[in-house]
Amino acid sequence: MFFSNKKEIKNILEFLDKFELYMKNETNSIQVRNEVENKNLQAIEEKIAKIASLYQDQKKSDLQVYGEIMIACEKVSDGFTDDRISSISSDAKINYISKTLNKMSSKIDNAVGEVCERLHEYENQNYMNNVKEDLFRGGKLYDLLVGVNSLRTKVTIMLKDNYKDALRAQNDSEILSSESSELSLSAIEQAKTIEETSASIEEIAANISQNRQTTKEMALIGQKVQESSSLGINLVSQTLTSMDEISIATKEASEAISIIAQIAFQTNILSLNAAVEAATAGEAGKGFAVVAQEVRSLANKSAEAAKIIDNLMNNLTSKTIEGKNTSQNLVNEYEVLNENIDETLRLIRQVETASQQQEIGITQINNAVSQIDLLTQRNQKVAQSVNDISLKSLSLANETVFNMEEVQFEGKEKIFI
Repeated sequence: MFFSNKKEIKNILEFLDKFELYMKNETNSIQVRNEVENKNLQAIEEKIAKIASLYQDQKKSDLQVYGEIMIACEKVSDGFTDDRISSISSDAKINYISKTLNKMSSKIDNAVGEVCERLHEYENQNYMNNVKEDLFRGGKLYDLLVGVNSLRTKVTIMLKDNYKDALRAQNDSEILSSESSELSLSAIEQAKTIEETSASIEEIAANISQNRQTTKEMALIGQKVQESSSLGINLVSQTLTSMDEISIATKEASEAISIIAQIAFQTNILSLNAAVEAATAGEAGKGFAVVAQEVRSLANKSAEAAKIIDNLMNNLTSKTIEGKNTSQNLVNEYEVLNENIDETLRLIRQVETASQQQEIGITQINNAVSQIDLLTQRNQKVAQSVNDISLKSLSLANETVFNMEEVQFEGKEKIFI
């Protein structure tokens, strides 16, 4: 019978069991042995051995492909996308898997390479190029490409804004630097002007104080002049009274002289009569005639003296009247002078009051100017500080613009301020 040899059949079955374990990957290898003597069984054994050897060779080649697949997958998981499966399996399905994995690795490698290239460009501040989004149809890798492009878009928008802000900051910093420089110079000039003004005000204050003191002295002198004027009025009034008394005395003296003149005239007549009588008496009347002649001579002299005195008294009366009028005019002038002195004293007092108010005002102004001087000096320091800050800001803006000039991004040439 075909399987009569149980031992040989058992050997074949044992080999098939080992071959089954090998197929189940429960053993790593099998050893093909020719132990059957029966010719019919030998053919079966050889066929089984050939199948086992073929399967073993195929499994070895598949195992090599599996190994490369595992290594390639492990490298991909570790971030290396340049490894490829080069071994070929006798199994078309495994080869298809290998081809698919190689294609996947190539696409990932190309995508990652392009992403790396773009990121390297971005690192060198070149944002001109996009990542090709059509390398993948979807999924996380597609989202990665879209995300890189989205990042580029947002960075480009940010760079546009930054570049525009940098240009605007540069322009504003130039204006600020120019204005702050002018402000600093103006503050310096203002400080000098305020300082000179303060010195002038101090000098004016000193002059006003001196004027006030001089005004006080003028008021005192005016008071003395007023007293002297009043005394002059009194003296002139007394002179006028004396002139009235002189006028009265002159009038009385003139009246007395008139009487004397009349007496001399009567005496002259009487002496003429006595001479006539003496001449009539003859020799006896010669002595009387001499006396009458002397009396007449005295009467004539008295009349002439009375006439001279009368002329003098008339002249004295005229001069007295003239002196009285002059004294009256002098009194009037003194009264006008006194009124003028009163008005002058009033004006001096007004000037003194105004000088006092001016002194108070100029003191307040001087204090205010001193405060302004302090504030101006502080403003000068602030202006200088602003100027320094503006220069630093301008330097920083220029540096920012210079750095932004090195950055390449889309739409840069259309940005103006």
